[in-house]
Amino acid sequence: MLVGGLEYLDEDAELFPDGSVHDATLARNAYIQGLPCAGDRSVVYFPSGRLRLAWLSRPAVIDEVACAMGIVYLHENGRLLNAMLSAGHEFHGVVVPPHERVTLNDEGGLLERSQRLATDQSVGGLPCSAEFSVWLYPCGQPSMAVLAAPALVGEREYPRGAVLFLDEDGSVRDFHVLDLDLGRRYKQRVFGVYAAPFE
Repeated sequence: MLVGGLEYLDEDAELFPDGSVHDATLARNAYIQGLPCAGDRSVVYFPSGRLRLAWLSRPAVIDEVACAMGIVYLHENGRLLNAMLSAGHEFHGVVVPPHERVTLNDEGGLLERSQRLATDQSVGGLPCSAEFSVWLYPCGQPSMAVLAAPALVGEREYPRGAVLFLDEDGSVRDFHVLDLDLGRRYKQRVFGVYAAPFE
């Protein structure tokens, strides 16, 4: 399927009512809106035609942020929303090392960042599992964490394996529980609290 000079695979393509592409798999590597996008991977567009999600075929700089190969999310204004860093970057005094993910607002401000742990350890007073990245607000408080041991937050005790979504004041916004003792590998999240919904 050829749309706007780009070739997409037909079988999973979703189009907007005007015939433009909403979500489709690129047939081969291509540059889209200045980004090196990987073939055989999905690209998602806003109704305006701006790129919303892509898989970078190689590292690229977006809004002066060095992004690693892999999935990136963009705001409709073209600014970076979420990506893994290929080099360390300072966001208004918060230094984020390479190979961590960041979530940014539509003006480039840091909303949250991931942090991989070498061992189970306390982060913001929570016993966090090293099997999962902890997501942190710019202030350093966790926005999302998986508990390595039971923990009391506020007046409620949460079990080992609880995935906590937290506000900046440390209160629990939502949670669900994973069984960390099954020996299965869970998929890592690319966002903590902030989501990139797809309509």
